[in-house]
Amino acid sequence: MNTEDVTSYIEQVELASPEESMLLAGEDLPQFEDWTPQGAVVDSNLVTYPEGTRLSVKNAVGAWLLFAQRAASAKVPDKEDTIGWASAYHDTLLRTGWVQRGQTDAWTEENLTGSKVHEQILAVVTVVLGAAPAALAIVTAALKSLQAMDQESPWITLFDRRGKDATAVGFQVANCEASDDGGAALHAVDFRLRAKQTLTQVLFFKLTRNEASLFRRGVVLELTPDVLKDIGPAIQKRVRADMLDSIAAIDLAVPAPN
Repeated sequence: MNTEDVTSYIEQVELASPEESMLLAGEDLPQFEDWTPQGAVVDSNLVTYPEGTRLSVKNAVGAWLLFAQRAASAKVPDKEDTIGWASAYHDTLLRTGWVQRGQTDAWTEENLTGSKVHEQILAVVTVVLGAAPAALAIVTAALKSLQAMDQESPWITLFDRRGKDATAVGFQVANCEASDDGGAALHAVDFRLRAKQTLTQVLFFKLTRNEASLFRRGVVLELTPDVLKDIGPAIQKRVRADMLDSIAAIDLAVPAPN
C-alpha cells in the first residue's frame, strides 16, 4: 500500500451529506473512554468496542466507518440499490487500508414475517458470532440497549436517518477487536433490508405478512497498527466536522459470561 496514494484518494473522494442534521453535539450523550466496553451508532451502522479498547482506536474506527458510509452514499445515491451501496462501502474500506480476512460470505436471505428487524438481527449475530462468545455478548448488549430506548431517542433517530422514507437500506453490525500491537479487526455482519412499504423505523420495523426480506453476510476486516497510525489522521480529518453529528456512544452493561 502506498500511503501517499491512499491519502490522496481520501482527500479527493466525494462524501455525501445527510439529508437532515441531528445536532448530536447538543445532546447529553456518553463520551468515548479508554478501556471501557462501549457501543456506538455510526451513521446507520452499529459497532461495539470490548473492554480494553483504546480511545484512539474507537475514534479512528468510528471515523473510518463514517467515511466509508458517506463515500458509498455519494457513489450510489439510489437508496434502493443496497447491493451497490454495500459494495461501495466495502470497496472504500479496502481502498483505505483495511484488509479482508478470508472470503466474504455469500448473501443469505432471512424472511421477516411476524418479527421485527432487531429480533432477526439478534438471531443472525448469534449464528455468525457464536464462535466468539465475547463478541456475541457485547453486540447483543448493544442491540438490547437500543431496544430498551425510547424509539425517538437520538441513537434510534441517527440509525434510521439514511433508511427513513425508503423501501431499502444497507447497514452493518460489527464488533471491533483491538490487537495488543495497536491494530484492529472488525467481525461484522452486513445487512440489506428490502420492504414493499416505506420504512419508518429500521430497527423496529415489523410486518405481519411476508412483505420484507433481510439479507446478510459475514465479513472480517483487519487494520494494521501502521495503517491506523499513517492513514487514520487523514480519515479523521475528512469527517471531523461530521463526527459530532453522526456518531453517538452507547454505555453498556455487558452480561457476564455463562
